[in-house]
Amino acid sequence: MTEIKACLFDMGKVLVHFSHDVMLEQMAVVCGCEAAELKTLLFDSGLLLEYERGLHDEPQMHSNLETALKRQLDRLQLEDAAARIFEPNEEMIPLLLELRDAGIPLVLLSNTSRIHFEFIRNSFSILEHFDHFILSYEVQALKPDPAIYAHAVQAAGVSAEECFFTDDIMENIIAARACGIEAHLFEDAVQIRKVLHGLGLPISEGI
Repeated sequence: MTEIKACLFDMGKVLVHFSHDVMLEQMAVVCGCEAAELKTLLFDSGLLLEYERGLHDEPQMHSNLETALKRQLDRLQLEDAAARIFEPNEEMIPLLLELRDAGIPLVLLSNTSRIHFEFIRNSFSILEHFDHFILSYEVQALKPDPAIYAHAVQAAGVSAEECFFTDDIMENIIAARACGIEAHLFEDAVQIRKVLHGLGLPISEGI
């Protein structure tokens, strides 16, 4: 078995908890419309994925929504409503600390937007443990595109086979495995700690 020398982690539903439904409801209050209408505009149209791929910046997204809804919107209120949806997964912090203490490079690999990433980084300490951030809007690629995994492996500074990755979406796990990465579906902190311990990482197995 190849020795794991770096760990790659997804962000949403792994390091932080969040709800898109809450985001839509909060944004709907600012926009003066129904959450279902925003779901159509952002999700069903693919606009949000384009934003997370870095194809639109924040002023463009604001303009797109104003045009679609035919009204002026307060951009700061809108961005706050979109971002204030996260809480850290505190159970992951001891694991991250053990990996850091063992000298294992930690790489964040996330499909995300600037306002979401910056809100999480500025609001919680959980991202302080990471050495590198591979963010979809910066590299203009979304999981499961092989290109984003290549960026993460390069940042880790080891081979793909020496990288561990976890994500809560199976499609992303399958894609990572196709790139040669040792990838496992995330369930919770206890499960992923056992997986890492079983792979020979110098961490405790847990209680």
